[in-house]
Amino acid sequence: MIRRYLTIIALLFSVGMPVVQAQVIDSVKHALTFKPRWVFGLNSKTTTVSGDPYKTIRLFTGVEYNRKIRFEAAFNYMPLPAVNVTYRNNTDTLLETSDLKYFGLQTEYTFLRKNRWVLSYPIQLGIGQNRYTERVNGNLSVVRKKTVVPIELGANAVYLFTDWFGIKAGMGVRLSLGKSFSTLSGSYYNLGLALYAGELYKQVQAKRNNT
Repeated sequence: MIRRYLTIIALLFSVGMPVVQAQVIDSVKHALTFKPRWVFGLNSKTTTVSGDPYKTIRLFTGVEYNRKIRFEAAFNYMPLPAVNVTYRNNTDTLLETSDLKYFGLQTEYTFLRKNRWVLSYPIQLGIGQNRYTERVNGNLSVVRKKTVVPIELGANAVYLFTDWFGIKAGMGVRLSLGKSFSTLSGSYYNLGLALYAGELYKQVQAKRNNT
């Protein structure tokens, strides 16, 4: 029963992938016959807020089936709020900030794993809150907390030096449904080191058990 629900979820999230749907179905069903492996870690990406780049941190945990498909739960947050400064009537300074935090459910389908390369499609659906503020000449005048439903679709490429460490690049788009749509919707990208803490933990435990 659980495998059936996971298959349905994976297919719903995989809509729009440029692969033959029948192959995705067969691949997911086969992967779900394997014992799940616990994964956890931290990563980040650069997202756009009002057209400007800002960092978003993601803490996640979940399960992976046969190194083919992953289901994750994550907490996403901006370590620094987005800031926009405008001037009114040549005298007043308006400072606007947006601080987005949200919980997300993500599935990531790996469509290619060859040699040290791993190519995948992550898709995340979240719900959270954007804390919006306005300050006029330094005086706080507006504070609003707006519900946000982010939908993120992208593609990742990882080159692995070991099973738990490599370099990663990715890009995609975030649609933020709600009253902050125009502010928080836009493209995102990530480029940097990839650390798979769950795989590292697994290898450390295996070495301890063998000693």
